[in-house]
Amino acid sequence: MELEQKADEEIQFIELAPALEFACWTVVLLAPFLRFINGAAVTNDQWWIQVFLFTSALLSACSLRVYQIIKRRTLR
Repeated sequence: MELEQKADEEIQFIELAPALEFACWTVVLLAPFLRFINGAAVTNDQWWIQVFLFTSALLSACSLRVYQIIKRRTLR
């Protein structure tokens, strides 16, 4: 009985997707502000890390938005 209740309470990815998308958009929107505060990258490694984080956050946010749209259409 207890295992059945736990199975019903498991969190699905579609429920986490909005929070993950919000986190990604927050990183994308704060990147220019943080660059202004911290200044330009001193080394090439820092620059590549900044570019990678910004790009991965942007791609993740867009991908999660598309995933949610597709998943909601199929759930209807």
